[in-house]
Amino acid sequence: MPSKDDKYTDPELRNEVKEEIQASDKGGAPGQWSARKAQMMASEYKKRGGGYTTDKKDDKAKHLDNWTKEEWQTKEGSGSAKQEDGTEKRYLPKKAWEQMSDKEKKETDEKKQEASKEGKQYVANTSKAKSARKEASIDGEDAEAEPKRQNDRKDAKDCIHHWEDEQHMKIGQKAYQDFKKQNGHNEAASEEGQAHSGSAHSDDQEHPTPKKRGSGANASGSNKKPKKGGSSSEPNGTAGDKTRVPKVGQKVQWKALPGLIDGEVVEVVYEEKTVEGKPVKGSKEDPRIVLKSSSSGKIAVHKPEAVHFD
Repeated sequence: MPSKDDKYTDPELRNEVKEEIQASDKGGAPGQWSARKAQMMASEYKKRGGGYTTDKKDDKAKHLDNWTKEEWQTKEGSGSAKQEDGTEKRYLPKKAWEQMSDKEKKETDEKKQEASKEGKQYVANTSKAKSARKEASIDGEDAEAEPKRQNDRKDAKDCIHHWEDEQHMKIGQKAYQDFKKQNGHNEAASEEGQAHSGSAHSDDQEHPTPKKRGSGANASGSNKKPKKGGSSSEPNGTAGDKTRVPKVGQKVQWKALPGLIDGEVVEVVYEEKTVEGKPVKGSKEDPRIVLKSSSSGKIAVHKPEAVHFD
Protein backbone atom coordinates (compact mmCIF):
# COMPACT_ATOMS: atom_id res chain seq x y z
CA MET A 1 0.00 0.00 0.00
CA PRO A 2 1.53 3.37 -0.99
CA SER A 3 2.47 5.79 1.75
CA LYS A 4 0.27 8.84 2.31
CA ASP A 5 3.44 10.90 1.96
CA ASP A 6 3.46 9.94 -1.73
CA LYS A 7 0.75 12.52 -2.40
CA TYR A 8 3.00 15.42 -1.29
CA THR A 9 5.65 17.02 -3.45
CA ASP A 10 7.46 18.13 -0.28
CA PRO A 11 6.73 15.71 2.61
CA GLU A 12 9.33 17.34 4.89
CA LEU A 13 7.71 20.76 4.55
CA ARG A 14 4.28 19.26 5.10
CA ASN A 15 5.43 17.54 8.32
CA GLU A 16 7.07 20.74 9.55
CA VAL A 17 3.89 22.75 9.02
CA LYS A 18 1.83 20.00 10.62
CA GLU A 19 3.99 20.05 13.76
CA GLU A 20 3.76 23.83 14.07
CA ILE A 21 -0.01 23.93 13.75
CA GLN A 22 -0.66 20.92 15.96
CA ALA A 23 1.44 22.46 18.72
CA SER A 24 -0.38 25.80 18.49
CA ASP A 25 -3.54 26.69 20.42
CA LYS A 26 -5.33 28.06 17.38
CA GLY A 27 -8.19 25.95 16.09
CA GLY A 28 -8.04 23.61 19.07
CA ALA A 29 -6.03 22.64 22.12
CA PRO A 30 -2.24 22.32 21.72
CA GLY A 31 -1.30 18.81 20.64
CA GLN A 32 -4.79 17.97 19.41
CA TRP A 33 -6.21 17.90 15.90
CA SER A 34 -9.41 19.46 14.65
CA ALA A 35 -10.95 20.13 11.27
CA ARG A 36 -9.90 23.76 11.63
CA LYS A 37 -6.26 22.82 12.25
CA ALA A 38 -6.29 20.44 9.30
CA GLN A 39 -7.55 23.21 7.06
CA MET A 40 -4.94 25.62 8.41
CA MET A 41 -2.20 23.09 7.78
CA ALA A 42 -3.24 22.44 4.18
CA SER A 43 -3.40 26.16 3.41
CA GLU A 44 -0.09 26.95 5.10
CA TYR A 45 1.62 24.03 3.36
CA LYS A 46 0.68 25.28 -0.08
CA LYS A 47 1.43 28.89 0.86
CA ARG A 48 5.01 27.87 1.63
CA GLY A 49 5.41 26.25 -1.76
CA GLY A 50 4.18 22.71 -1.13
CA GLY A 51 2.13 20.84 -3.69
CA TYR A 52 0.37 17.55 -4.34
CA THR A 53 0.98 14.69 -6.71
CA THR A 54 -2.73 13.93 -7.18
CA ASP A 55 -5.96 15.89 -7.31
CA LYS A 56 -8.28 12.90 -6.93
CA LYS A 57 -11.00 13.50 -4.35
CA ASP A 58 -12.04 10.53 -2.21
CA ASP A 59 -15.42 9.92 -0.61
CA LYS A 60 -14.42 11.41 2.73
CA ALA A 61 -13.17 14.57 1.07
CA LYS A 62 -16.56 14.89 -0.62
CA HIS A 63 -18.14 14.30 2.76
CA LEU A 64 -16.20 17.23 4.18
CA ASP A 65 -17.44 19.40 1.34
CA ASN A 66 -20.91 18.96 2.79
CA TRP A 67 -19.77 20.70 5.97
CA THR A 68 -19.35 23.94 4.10
CA LYS A 69 -22.95 23.76 2.94
CA GLU A 70 -24.37 23.07 6.38
CA GLU A 71 -23.46 26.51 7.79
CA TRP A 72 -22.00 25.44 11.13
CA GLN A 73 -22.46 28.06 13.86
CA THR A 74 -23.34 28.71 17.50
CA LYS A 75 -26.95 29.14 18.55
CA GLU A 76 -26.45 32.91 18.23
CA GLY A 77 -25.28 32.50 14.63
CA SER A 78 -21.58 33.11 15.27
CA GLY A 79 -18.99 31.38 13.12
CA SER A 80 -16.62 31.00 16.10
CA ALA A 81 -17.34 28.66 18.99
CA LYS A 82 -14.40 29.76 21.15
CA GLN A 83 -15.05 32.37 23.85
CA GLU A 84 -12.67 34.87 25.45
CA ASP A 85 -12.17 32.67 28.53
CA GLY A 86 -11.07 29.76 26.35
CA THR A 87 -14.25 27.71 26.73
CA GLU A 88 -16.33 26.71 23.73
CA LYS A 89 -19.98 27.01 22.85
CA ARG A 90 -21.98 24.33 21.04
CA TYR A 91 -21.34 24.33 17.29
CA LEU A 92 -24.01 22.86 14.98
CA PRO A 93 -25.44 23.29 11.46
CA LYS A 94 -27.83 26.20 11.03
CA LYS A 95 -30.73 23.87 10.19
CA ALA A 96 -30.16 21.89 13.37
CA TRP A 97 -30.56 25.04 15.48
CA GLU A 98 -33.71 25.95 13.54
CA GLN A 99 -35.34 22.68 14.56
CA MET A 100 -34.92 23.34 18.28
CA SER A 101 -36.84 25.53 20.69
CA ASP A 102 -35.02 28.22 22.67
CA LYS A 103 -35.06 25.93 25.70
CA GLU A 104 -33.57 23.02 23.74
CA LYS A 105 -30.87 25.26 22.28
CA LYS A 106 -29.97 26.49 25.75
CA GLU A 107 -29.79 22.96 27.17
CA THR A 108 -27.33 21.58 24.63
CA ASP A 109 -25.27 24.78 24.65
CA GLU A 110 -24.99 24.83 28.45
CA LYS A 111 -24.03 21.15 28.46
CA LYS A 112 -21.17 21.93 26.10
CA GLN A 113 -19.98 25.00 28.00
CA GLU A 114 -20.04 23.30 31.40
CA ALA A 115 -17.96 20.40 30.13
CA SER A 116 -15.66 22.82 28.32
CA LYS A 117 -14.89 24.53 31.63
CA GLU A 118 -13.66 21.15 32.88
CA GLY A 119 -11.31 20.88 29.93
CA LYS A 120 -13.38 18.39 27.95
CA GLN A 121 -13.19 18.78 24.20
CA TYR A 122 -15.78 16.23 23.04
CA VAL A 123 -19.19 16.62 24.60
CA ALA A 124 -22.21 14.63 23.43
CA ASN A 125 -25.32 16.57 22.46
CA THR A 126 -28.66 16.33 24.19
CA SER A 127 -31.08 13.85 22.59
CA LYS A 128 -33.04 16.61 20.85
CA ALA A 129 -29.90 18.22 19.48
CA LYS A 130 -28.72 14.83 18.22
CA SER A 131 -31.90 14.23 16.26
CA ALA A 132 -31.83 17.78 14.90
CA ARG A 133 -28.21 17.33 13.84
CA LYS A 134 -29.12 14.10 12.03
CA GLU A 135 -31.95 15.82 10.18
CA ALA A 136 -29.67 18.69 9.19
CA SER A 137 -26.97 16.40 7.79
CA ILE A 138 -26.77 16.71 4.01
CA ASP A 139 -25.75 13.10 3.51
CA GLY A 140 -28.32 11.83 5.98
CA GLU A 141 -25.82 10.14 8.27
CA ASP A 142 -26.25 10.19 12.01
CA ALA A 143 -23.34 12.43 12.88
CA GLU A 144 -24.35 12.33 16.55
CA ALA A 145 -23.72 8.63 17.00
CA GLU A 146 -20.89 8.55 19.51
CA PRO A 147 -18.12 6.57 17.78
CA LYS A 148 -15.44 4.70 19.68
CA ARG A 149 -12.28 6.64 20.46
CA GLN A 150 -10.22 4.54 18.01
CA ASN A 151 -12.52 5.50 15.15
CA ASP A 152 -12.37 9.12 16.26
CA ARG A 153 -8.60 9.10 15.96
CA LYS A 154 -8.64 7.44 12.57
CA ASP A 155 -11.16 9.93 11.20
CA ALA A 156 -9.16 12.86 12.55
CA LYS A 157 -5.98 11.68 10.89
CA ASP A 158 -7.88 11.16 7.64
CA CYS A 159 -9.32 14.65 8.03
CA ILE A 160 -5.85 16.10 7.63
CA HIS A 161 -5.71 14.67 4.14
CA HIS A 162 -9.29 15.57 3.24
CA TRP A 163 -8.65 19.26 3.80
CA GLU A 164 -5.64 19.03 1.52
CA ASP A 165 -7.84 18.18 -1.44
CA GLU A 166 -7.11 20.85 -4.07
CA GLN A 167 -10.70 21.94 -4.68
CA HIS A 168 -11.69 21.94 -1.02
CA MET A 169 -8.60 23.90 -0.07
CA LYS A 170 -9.35 26.67 -2.55
CA ILE A 171 -12.79 27.34 -1.09
CA GLY A 172 -11.35 27.27 2.44
CA GLN A 173 -8.48 29.67 2.07
CA LYS A 174 -10.53 32.84 2.62
CA ALA A 175 -11.85 31.47 5.93
CA TYR A 176 -8.31 30.54 6.90
CA GLN A 177 -7.04 34.07 6.23
CA ASP A 178 -9.90 35.55 8.26
CA PHE A 179 -9.04 33.14 11.05
CA LYS A 180 -5.40 34.27 10.96
CA LYS A 181 -6.40 37.94 11.20
CA GLN A 182 -8.65 37.27 14.17
CA ASN A 183 -6.42 35.00 16.20
CA GLY A 184 -2.76 35.52 15.34
CA HIS A 185 -0.28 32.66 15.42
CA ASN A 186 2.21 30.71 17.50
CA GLU A 187 5.64 29.43 16.50
CA ALA A 188 5.92 25.95 17.95
CA ALA A 189 6.77 22.31 17.24
CA SER A 190 5.76 19.06 18.91
CA GLU A 191 5.24 15.39 18.28
CA GLU A 192 1.89 14.35 16.89
CA GLY A 193 -0.58 13.90 19.73
CA GLN A 194 -3.88 12.13 19.88
CA ALA A 195 -6.43 13.41 17.42
CA HIS A 196 -10.17 13.75 17.64
CA SER A 197 -12.75 13.06 14.97
CA GLY A 198 -12.19 15.13 11.84
CA SER A 199 -15.25 13.84 9.99
CA ALA A 200 -18.85 14.83 10.45
CA HIS A 201 -19.20 11.97 12.96
CA SER A 202 -18.27 14.32 15.81
CA ASP A 203 -21.05 16.48 17.11
CA ASP A 204 -19.40 19.82 17.73
CA GLN A 205 -16.04 20.21 16.06
CA GLU A 206 -14.82 23.64 15.12
CA HIS A 207 -15.81 23.88 11.47
CA PRO A 208 -14.92 26.53 8.89
CA THR A 209 -17.46 29.27 8.45
CA PRO A 210 -19.26 28.86 5.10
CA LYS A 211 -20.24 32.52 4.90
CA LYS A 212 -16.58 33.53 4.77
CA ARG A 213 -15.65 31.16 1.95
CA GLY A 214 -14.08 32.43 -1.21
CA SER A 215 -10.87 32.91 -3.11
CA GLY A 216 -7.81 34.67 -1.86
CA ALA A 217 -4.99 32.19 -1.52
CA ASN A 218 -2.57 34.93 -0.59
CA ALA A 219 -4.77 37.33 1.34
CA SER A 220 -3.04 39.52 3.88
CA GLY A 221 -2.19 37.93 7.22
CA SER A 222 -2.63 38.98 10.81
CA ASN A 223 -2.61 42.65 11.80
CA LYS A 224 -1.63 41.72 15.34
CA LYS A 225 1.92 42.02 16.55
CA PRO A 226 3.77 38.79 15.84
CA LYS A 227 5.20 36.73 18.63
CA LYS A 228 8.88 36.59 19.36
CA GLY A 229 10.89 35.43 16.39
CA GLY A 230 8.52 36.77 13.75
CA SER A 231 8.33 39.97 11.74
CA SER A 232 5.25 41.55 10.18
CA SER A 233 7.21 43.46 7.52
CA GLU A 234 7.90 42.36 3.99
CA PRO A 235 10.88 40.02 3.60
CA ASN A 236 14.30 41.47 2.93
CA GLY A 237 15.84 40.38 -0.31
CA THR A 238 14.54 38.18 -3.08
CA ALA A 239 13.26 34.63 -2.86
CA GLY A 240 15.71 32.03 -4.07
CA ASP A 241 15.24 29.21 -6.54
CA LYS A 242 17.05 26.01 -7.42
CA THR A 243 19.64 27.95 -9.43
CA ARG A 244 20.05 30.68 -6.79
CA VAL A 245 20.65 29.45 -3.25
CA PRO A 246 22.10 31.24 -0.21
CA LYS A 247 25.53 30.47 1.22
CA VAL A 248 26.20 28.63 4.46
CA GLY A 249 26.15 31.13 7.33
CA GLN A 250 24.30 33.76 5.29
CA LYS A 251 21.57 35.77 7.06
CA VAL A 252 18.17 35.04 5.53
CA GLN A 253 14.44 35.25 6.23
CA TRP A 254 11.60 32.79 5.72
CA LYS A 255 7.90 32.68 6.46
CA ALA A 256 6.35 30.75 9.35
CA LEU A 257 3.18 31.00 11.44
CA PRO A 258 4.36 33.98 13.55
CA GLY A 259 5.37 35.90 10.43
CA LEU A 260 8.86 36.32 8.99
CA ILE A 261 11.65 34.46 10.77
CA ASP A 262 15.21 35.79 10.85
CA GLY A 263 17.98 33.24 10.84
CA GLU A 264 20.95 31.85 8.99
CA VAL A 265 21.75 29.04 6.60
CA VAL A 266 23.12 25.89 8.23
CA GLU A 267 23.55 23.89 5.04
CA VAL A 268 22.38 23.60 1.45
CA VAL A 269 21.48 19.96 0.83
CA TYR A 270 21.68 18.24 -2.54
CA GLU A 271 21.16 14.67 -1.34
CA GLU A 272 19.34 12.60 1.28
CA LYS A 273 20.96 13.10 4.68
CA THR A 274 20.34 14.07 8.29
CA VAL A 275 21.24 17.61 9.36
CA GLU A 276 20.93 18.79 12.97
CA GLY A 277 18.74 15.76 13.70
CA LYS A 278 16.34 16.44 10.82
CA PRO A 279 16.04 14.08 7.83
CA VAL A 280 16.46 16.12 4.66
CA LYS A 281 15.69 14.92 1.14
CA GLY A 282 17.43 17.17 -1.34
CA SER A 283 18.78 16.63 -4.84
CA LYS A 284 20.70 18.58 -7.46
CA GLU A 285 17.42 19.31 -9.23
CA ASP A 286 15.50 20.05 -6.02
CA PRO A 287 17.82 21.31 -3.22
CA ARG A 288 16.77 22.01 0.36
CA ILE A 289 17.93 24.82 2.64
CA VAL A 290 18.51 23.92 6.30
CA LEU A 291 17.92 27.01 8.44
CA LYS A 292 18.36 28.02 12.07
CA SER A 293 16.13 30.61 13.75
CA SER A 294 18.05 33.46 15.38
CA SER A 295 15.50 33.82 18.18
CA SER A 296 14.55 30.24 19.04
CA GLY A 297 17.47 28.26 17.67
CA LYS A 298 15.03 25.88 16.00
CA ILE A 299 15.95 24.13 12.79
CA ALA A 300 13.72 24.41 9.72
CA VAL A 301 14.01 22.96 6.23
CA HIS A 302 12.65 24.81 3.19
CA LYS A 303 12.86 24.93 -0.55
CA PRO A 304 14.98 27.80 -1.94
CA GLU A 305 11.79 29.53 -3.12
CA ALA A 306 10.68 30.00 0.50
CA VAL A 307 13.94 31.65 1.58
CA HIS A 308 14.58 35.39 1.07
CA PHE A 309 18.09 36.87 0.90
CA ASP A 310 20.19 39.49 -0.87
